[in-house]
This record gives sequence, structure tokens and C-alpha cells, in this order.
Amino acid sequence: LCQLMVLLGRILLGLALAHRCAAAGLRDNPVEGDVVTYLDGAWKAESSNGLRMDGRVPGDLITDLQNNQLIGDPIFADNWLNSSLWDAHNWTYSTTLGPPPQGYTRLLVFDGIKMGARVVLNGAEIMTATDQFLRYTISLDPSLLHPTNLLQVEFDSQIGVDGRFMACTGGWDWAPYSNTFNQGAHTLSKGIWKSVYTVDVAELAISHVTSQVKYKGDYSTTMLVDGQHAGFSVAARVHTWAPAAGAGTLTLTTDWGPTTSQHVSFGAGESTFLLEVDAAATQIKLWWPTGVGNQPLYNFTVSWSPDKDMDTANPPTSRVSATRRVGFRYSALVTGNDTDAGYVARAAGEQGTESHGMFFRVNGAAVWTRGANMIPMEEFEGRMSAEAHTQLVRSAVDGGMNMLRVWGGGMFLPDAWYDACDELGILVYHDMQYAQSGHAPINGTEQRRELTHQIRRLSAHPSIIIWDGCNECQVVMNTSTGIYATFVMTVVAKEDQSRAVWPSCPAIGWTTGVHKLDSLPNGEPLTTPKSGAKIETHGPYQHGSGFPAVNGGAKLDPFDPNLPITVSKAPTGIGLENVYASEFGAVVMSSFESMSATLPPEHWALHSGQPDDKCTGGFQSKCTGPNLMSQRNYPCDSLIDAYFGTKNSSWYNTTGEAAFKKQLYQCMLSQALNMKSNIESRRAQNQLGCLVWQYNEIWPTGGWGSIEYGTPVSGQVLGGRWKPLQYFYRRSVFKEIMAACGAEGLCYAKNDSPLPFKGWLTLWAVEFGTGIQTQLGLEELDMDRGAGVTKVFQFQHLAALNANKSMVLASITSMDNQVISTNEIVLAPPYFLDLPPAEVSLSIARLPNPDGTVNIIVSSDRTALYVTLTTRAHGRFSDNAFLVRQGQAVNVSFVGFGGGVDMGLLRESLRVEHLQQNL
Repeated sequence: LCQLMVLLGRILLGLALAHRCAAAGLRDNPVEGDVVTYLDGAWKAESSNGLRMDGRVPGDLITDLQNNQLIGDPIFADNWLNSSLWDAHNWTYSTTLGPPPQGYTRLLVFDGIKMGARVVLNGAEIMTATDQFLRYTISLDPSLLHPTNLLQVEFDSQIGVDGRFMACTGGWDWAPYSNTFNQGAHTLSKGIWKSVYTVDVAELAISHVTSQVKYKGDYSTTMLVDGQHAGFSVAARVHTWAPAAGAGTLTLTTDWGPTTSQHVSFGAGESTFLLEVDAAATQIKLWWPTGVGNQPLYNFTVSWSPDKDMDTANPPTSRVSATRRVGFRYSALVTGNDTDAGYVARAAGEQGTESHGMFFRVNGAAVWTRGANMIPMEEFEGRMSAEAHTQLVRSAVDGGMNMLRVWGGGMFLPDAWYDACDELGILVYHDMQYAQSGHAPINGTEQRRELTHQIRRLSAHPSIIIWDGCNECQVVMNTSTGIYATFVMTVVAKEDQSRAVWPSCPAIGWTTGVHKLDSLPNGEPLTTPKSGAKIETHGPYQHGSGFPAVNGGAKLDPFDPNLPITVSKAPTGIGLENVYASEFGAVVMSSFESMSATLPPEHWALHSGQPDDKCTGGFQSKCTGPNLMSQRNYPCDSLIDAYFGTKNSSWYNTTGEAAFKKQLYQCMLSQALNMKSNIESRRAQNQLGCLVWQYNEIWPTGGWGSIEYGTPVSGQVLGGRWKPLQYFYRRSVFKEIMAACGAEGLCYAKNDSPLPFKGWLTLWAVEFGTGIQTQLGLEELDMDRGAGVTKVFQFQHLAALNANKSMVLASITSMDNQVISTNEIVLAPPYFLDLPPAEVSLSIARLPNPDGTVNIIVSSDRTALYVTLTTRAHGRFSDNAFLVRQGQAVNVSFVGFGGGVDMGLLRESLRVEHLQQNL
């Protein structure tokens, strides 16, 4: 009973933390007027069959049902399939508001409503919402307003929304599949998922301020230098709304110095005005991606004041302003050989896309972009947390990434996420929110307004360097996908000429409509070629198989574990034909801490301890039966069998804490080894972009991520617990300067930094039985600036190494003996390794360090591989899934997320496991 009470207390604490985080930092920049009043907070909710409860705005219906204890955790067991309470009846959310002040016109603004709903004021319908990604603004008829006004939002599942909601709602091959639909597309929750507010306007409101930051100099293939470049122009478009004709002055002020003013006149309704200033090189510092330089950011403010009343001496009383934040950088999507001066001169006057390859330059520097594909953090918007989104970006930086792609089947993310990318130097590759399964575009007013709103909303963020039309919708003119060029990206390019535009992800590029050198819009119609070189790729993907589930094959599909890798000897560099890999991945489960919190203990097993379901239907199968793991997307059987040897069904179906921990350890390490060898093979080739599918998980499942589900509810860590793969990224795989080794004694050193590098590559062998470390070779490195600079070496002693009894350490050090990267390399799958039994022990510091981190000493009596620490405390380790040699003490630190470290929880929940105990 005591244990149950402790567990219940932690669950409630986790829910409280999730709700606290969700309440702060998720608001968009509002429509600015004289008085802005938010209606966020407590609303009333009532179903069409008379059920009443308290609701929250922003939020969603299923989260409200859980908070009112009308349902359990929707992701526990298969609760999300018990849909009658939220789908069989219509739900109405209501609140009250007062009248506007005398002489003001009132706007009612919904920043986001998910799923079809009618908005009713005092019994009169004033709007129907059908687009999750559109901000709705309604000018309220004064005749409808009373001293107290009843505002209702009536959700009706019969209202068709043409797929304009998060495409992964209700299922993807990493998200829970629902049994509810709208016009054939899966649905799940619904709600007023963003803020609601009123704007009282005397004369003018500012609905959007967009910024177009453009470099004033020529195209550059060398790094720009602060104070020595051509400077930038800043065009601020001010989008306004007025209840009646008027006049006044718009003023632009900037942090970097210049100001400008313009007297404007306007009619009733919407107007747009342009204010322009420059930013000289001496006035600003350049914004760089993480690892290359700093990320200075500058505010600018647009303010409006009306003309004075000519009949009185009184000055104007209305003043409206809006502030945005920008960074100064020139980004280019490069598809030609810009190391050839002749090409640069020719392409300066041409449009379209070349077929040489694909990579990005930022401020002239060629950048190897590496990272992952970002999916939404939540199926249930009421759980969304600004702090978790910020932490997820920080984990990307700490994991060695410099780019995240906003995938087109998800959502336009909260401002907190984009702000963090700006502040921390993460580049953003951004899809419009179109994908398969009923979420294709329709050329109409509603979707035009959606695209316009979102581009205007996000235009100030320097982290966003490319817009594209959709996920995996090959754009071919005069076919059904031509709409992405003629409509979607045409709207985007009209709104924003300061970034590269791209047909889709992946794509072969444009025929017309962009400047050839940098892929920025040129004002011409956007068209695509019928065919072309495959310069951007998706796949291959290592799907899971061997168990009947909603995704993956029931029949085991064996594959080669690719250990050791094959090191390519082909030359590399940006001057040679190259490829950009924007999706590839391997399936994986999450930790015991994450998974067990969503499953009853009797089902703690990869096959759930139940009979197999019968699953039919291919990619998205329908499963009949009670097996809970069959609903958790892909199985992990095929990965475990590849790296740990063939298991029978009873092994996967053995339940209990110890068995489940072993199964999950093997699954996560299998994914990490698979992706490590995959990326190391790619880095030996001429690939200048590396975006893994995927980054984060949307729930604890058989997904693809290196970061676990990041909403801080029971079992989960704020922003997501790191899986072993994320630590592999940090240690070596995503280091700009690293080395890897493979078959036949071949190793390579890679410089993907935009700076030259001098240093050393040292190769060591570690004998498993004794822990003895022996030097195999030493090579001096003198490497040109990257990206894409490779040197291949042959080590005879490596070729003669017994891969079953030893592993390799490849260390890169600088000339001043700073360790740049260390790669721990096994040359055979784990089940081939001849490893001694080992006992690993931990020692935790009594108090945190001054910086808040906590020291942990890890030691082992014998050499232990892939020593992995796990805790329920919010944070990550400085290193993990690492080698501990016999008699060695390894010092790691625990880095807290969202504030300080909970020392009690860290001590209580910290556990260690390693390869030998999990074979």
C-alpha cells in the first residue's frame, strides 16, 4: 500500500509538472491592439448527452477528461481505443466575457482550434473553424454584445475539415492508431489548442509584422567576417486591420541603431505597409549555426500612433506596437559546384536547380548539416509544454546536431521551439504541413490563409533556412502533385523571398522560380522538371519485423548488421557530386522506465506475455486480439536477432521487470549500433546532409527516435530521456571531426568543419579479457576546411585484430592535445564477442557541483561494454553506453533538465546495466 501511495504521488506530481509547463510559454505573438485580454484558463465543457466537466484553454478534450478523472491515462494499455466518450458525442466549451470599452471595436481571436467547431456568441453563430493551423480573427458585431457575453465553441465531428489537422493525429508508424475518423483520416483528440483573446481597437491593430533579412553582398564561398562584409537590408512588412479609415505614423526602431518612420493612410479592413532599414557590418554580429559561431539576436519594434485631432490640442492617445527578433545570416541551398568560379559566374544569371548535389552554406561557410526529423511531442495538445520543447532543442545541440527538420505530417510548432533554435543555433528545414492519408492541399481561401499566417508568424526566425512543400509528395507539374508548386510554394515564396524554397522533401529541385546559386525565390513561376538527378534521398529504413503488430511484418525479415563497416575509398568534397540524406532510420523501443509506465506489469514484455494478435493490411495493419504490444507500432525482434542472436518467441514473451529490462536494453543498443554503422558508412561517402528518421518519440512505443517521449508524466523525463543512440551522436557519430574504422584494416578521418584542422588520429585496441589497451597506429592529420574532407588510412595491425576478443578506439586530438572525438568501435555484433563476466558499481557524489551537475564514478572489476545508466530524474548523463576497462574508474556527470537535480530521486532510481549481463 505504501509503495502504491508513493507511485500515485509521483504520477500526480508528474501531471502537475506537465500542466505547469503547458501553461507557460506557448502563446503566439498576438494581434496587437489598444487592449489585449486573454481568455485562457478555466472554461466549462459539456457533452451533447449532458456530461459536464471543467475544461482548460489552451488544451484538448481527452486531457480534460483525464484531468477530471473521467478516463485514465489515454496512452496506458490501449485506453485511447475507448473512444466513445470523446467521439460519440459533441462537446461544447464555454466561457464569458465583458463588453469592450466605449468607442472601441472588439476583435475575437482564436490562435488555434483543432477539428471542426462552430463559434457561438450569445446564441448567434459567428464562425466555423475547420483548420488547426489557421488563426481565426472575428470582428464582433456590436449588436451581439451585452454586459455579460456567453462564448461557446461547439465541436461537431460531422464538420468536415479537409485534413487540415495534424496528419499523425490518430496514428503513424510511431504513433497510436485510433478507431475514429474525419473524412477518412484518423482523428483522436480535439480542442481549443492555442490561446483565445480579445483585442480592443480604437483605430488600428497590428496583425502581423514580418521581416525579410537579406544580404547585400555577392554570393560568397568563403566565410563572412564580422565588420568586413556588405551588410544586410531589413524589410519589415506591417499587416494591419482597422475598423474605419484613418491615418497616422508607423515607426520602426532597432537594437542595432537605425530608425525610420512613415506617415500612412488606410481604409477599413486590412492593409499592408513596408518599412525598410539597413544593418551595416559594423552595427551587427553575424548569426551562425551551433559549432561555427555565436547566435546574436536583435529586436526591432514597429509602433503606430494616430494623427493628432486637429480640433484640439490633445496628442494622440492610441499607440500600438509589436516587437520581433532577428538574426543576421545569409543562407544558401547549393545544388551546383560553387567551387568552380566559372559556374558561379554563369549561375548568377540563371534560375532553377543544378544536379551536382545538395548542401547548405551559411554566411559563406559550407555546413555539413546533421541532425534528425522532428515530429510533434504530443498527440494531446493539453499536455504540451514549452519547457519540454526548449529542452528538446537543447538536447539536439548537446547531442552534436545542428539541424532539425519539421516534418510535414505534424504541426507548426510552438514559438518556444523556434525561439530555442534561434538562441542555440539549430538550423531548421521546414515542411509545410501536408502529408499522405487525407492531408493533401486544396487551392482555396482557407488554406491560402493558413500558409500566409504561418509564414508571417515564423518569418523572423533566423534558424529557419528552407521552406518546402510537403513530406514525400514528389512534385510533378500537370499532375495532382503540381499543386505544391503552383499553389503551396507559390504562396510561401510570395510571402518570403529571404529563404530557400524547395518543392518537397525529398526533391530533385526546380526548373524555374529560384535563383540558381542560393535557391531563393526570384519572382518567376515555380516549376519542377519531369526527371533529374537524385540529389536528396529518403531511406533506407530498418523496419522491425518478426511479430504481428500494426506496423512491420509478422514474418522475421533478417538483415546484415553491417559490422564491421565497409570504408569507401572514393574521393569526397563539395566540388564533387554529392547527396543529401534527409531521412533514414531504424526502429527502437524506449527504456523500461518509459515503457513500463504505460503497461500493466503482467504485460512487461516485448510480446506482452499474451497470445499473438492476428494482424492484416500491410503497412498500417488492423490487429484483432488483446495483445497490447501489437498496438505499439513496430516490433524489435529483427534488430535484436541481428545483433544478439536468434531468439525464440518464448524469450520475447517472458514477462517481468528483469526480462523486460533485458529485452529493451538489447533493442535500444541494436538500434544504436545499426545507426552508428549506417552513419559512419555514409560519412565515408560524399553525403553532405545527414538527417536521421526520427528525433523524438510521441509516446513510449516501437518508434524510431533517439529521444524518448518528453512530456513529464509518469515514467518520462522533461524533453525526453536520451537513448543510447543520442549518446553515440554526442561522442563521435555527429562530431564534425571524427574517425571510424571498418573491414580490411581501413579507417578514415573526417573533417566536416568549415575550418581547416591539424591534429592526430590515434588507434587503440582494447582486449576484452584483460582490459589492456594497445596502440595500433598514429597518423598526423592536416586537413583542409570542410565540409566533406576525408582521409583514408590502412592499419595492418587493425586488419590482424581478432574482432571477437578486442575492440577499437579511434581518437582525434588537436595539436594542443585536446580530445576532439573518441569512437568506440566493435568489429562484430555483440553476440559474437567473447566477453568476461563483469560487476559494475556506481558512486554518486553527496552534493551537486557549483554548476548543478552531479558527479558519478563508474567502475568495473572486469572490462564491461556499453555500460548504461538510467534514472527517473529529469536530465541526461555527460556520457553513456560506454566502455569501462578492467580496474578503470570513469567519471560522468548528471546534467539536470528544467532546473536543479532532484538528488533524492537520482539516488533512489539510478541503475546501471551493461552488455555482459544482457547477453
